[in-house]
Amino acid sequence: MPSNPYQEIEIGSPGRIGWQINYFDEVGSTQRVAAEMAGQGAPQGTVVVAELQNAGRGRLGRSWHSPPGVNLYTTIILRPKIPLVEVPRLSLVAGVAAAEALETVAPGIVTLKWANDLWLNGRKTGGIIAEAITDSRQRLSCVLLGIGLNLNLALEDIPDDLRDKATSVRIATGRECSRPEIAAALFNRLHSRYMEAEAQGFPAVRPVFERYMALKGRRVTVVEAGSPTVGVVRGVGVDGALLLETEAGTVRVMAGDVTVEGAYE
Repeated sequence: MPSNPYQEIEIGSPGRIGWQINYFDEVGSTQRVAAEMAGQGAPQGTVVVAELQNAGRGRLGRSWHSPPGVNLYTTIILRPKIPLVEVPRLSLVAGVAAAEALETVAPGIVTLKWANDLWLNGRKTGGIIAEAITDSRQRLSCVLLGIGLNLNLALEDIPDDLRDKATSVRIATGRECSRPEIAAALFNRLHSRYMEAEAQGFPAVRPVFERYMALKGRRVTVVEAGSPTVGVVRGVGVDGALLLETEAGTVRVMAGDVTVEGAYE
């Protein structure tokens, strides 16, 4: 394997997502490495990719199953000029870009589970985390956008307790895919969608997110801060909130875990 199999897809100059791709055989997590680079002044668009994470993280501090050599584990350093409160919307923007990238190898079966998961045939194949880094005055310094995609993971490599919840492109389509090609598609789509959202706000990508929504029209339970809300998913708002139709009317949910009967939890 080349010392950096992703070097050939580097494109553009500082500020362009994917202009520089830093490749590692093994790290604790790409988020941690990217945080160190950002602290040293790495410009927007700098990317970290690792073959293996031994302490990969997902949302809410959960671990992320990270076997070597088969998937894409990456963190992108962003330096958006947005209020701190708007950072979570970047995970929705990234979800659109990741869905569009996966569509190139798994057409017709890619969906998004609000707020941070990618599905193939109703099972999780990826996750996204948008981590805000602030300065001493609590002003936004940068965002570490972590994306993990199960690409060439075999069924037997998935832990027993996750086999009814997780999948990969290989499992869903029966074919392996090129990780550098998927990474190139991801970084290109993310740059376009990120620039679009930074210029026009989340409403610019909202229709695409809704087109990929997995649970639209489904009855779900959302648990936020220990409090459950039950309703039917109607879409997402202009601010990225999940719109639920409940007995009391339409409710906007800004964060929480979504579960639905017949889907993974």
